[in-house]
Amino acid sequence: MMTLLEDLPNELLFDVFEYISARDLYYSFWALNRRINYIVRSLKNLSLIIYKNEPLLIQTFADKIFRLQVSNHYDIIDIDHFPNLRSLSLYNASDKQLQQIRYDCMPNLMYLFIPIPNITESSAKLARNIFSNQLPSLRYADLGIIDVNYISLSSWSPSLRVLCINCTKSIVIRMVLLVCPNLKRFQVNLVKNNSKIATQLPTKTLNHNLKTFILLVSCRSLPLEKINDILLDIPNVTRIYLRWCCDTLFVALARMLSERLKYLSQFGCNIIEFPNDIEYNNIKSIREVHSSFNNIQCTIIHHGYRLFTADGFHEQANLFG
Repeated sequence: MMTLLEDLPNELLFDVFEYISARDLYYSFWALNRRINYIVRSLKNLSLIIYKNEPLLIQTFADKIFRLQVSNHYDIIDIDHFPNLRSLSLYNASDKQLQQIRYDCMPNLMYLFIPIPNITESSAKLARNIFSNQLPSLRYADLGIIDVNYISLSSWSPSLRVLCINCTKSIVIRMVLLVCPNLKRFQVNLVKNNSKIATQLPTKTLNHNLKTFILLVSCRSLPLEKINDILLDIPNVTRIYLRWCCDTLFVALARMLSERLKYLSQFGCNIIEFPNDIEYNNIKSIREVHSSFNNIQCTIIHHGYRLFTADGFHEQANLFG
């Protein structure tokens, strides 16, 4: 005997439909009959990926969407139609979309992923709103490029727990730590290092309770004294990942990490060390500095340059995990 979809009980349909995306629900089941429409409209916490403007789909499910991903390849989608969003991923964001990320439009937003490649007036305003707690439900954010002027020392953002940014000044790291006291995981991609800034920061070390720190340096290596300043502010870190070209001895960096991070348990790196002739800067000496350095590997790549790698954890692991 053949069983039709309409013969299934509501409870079973609810269970099945919860695993189907909003788009598939709309194009496969919407308008079959009133009962199916009622069940579909009763669903909550739906996910939707948008590549083009689909007004009927959006109108039908906007207030049911929990997780939204928008890729602006063809059309610019208004994102202020989704009042119950918890998670928003926004690619190729327009200024209008950045302006729509506000508390009155998305009061429950917890996850925000907007890899902004360039600084604009709209991105600056959004960042200032985030760092001044204008999105109080926000816990996890990947904000793309951040300028030092986005952050005021009078700001306060106690809600943020996980943050990923790109910046052009290493001083931004300390400014973020100052205004985000409850941050637990912090990833920074330093694409340039120009630390000339008029803002006077407090000289007292922060003793921040950050647990995981990831630093990716795409510009010239940071001096050891800069690294030391950063580490002094985050003594409670247990997991750290570093990636850059190092013009100082790797063993000196290892000893600094061991001295500053007393709770360190996981270490990962991808560091190129400039040539040197120091005999005690060998892999055995480095591994002896700290137990978390036991998995460090060293490879001579060319002209005396050495590549140090360690898989304590990977910098591309799920930021929000």
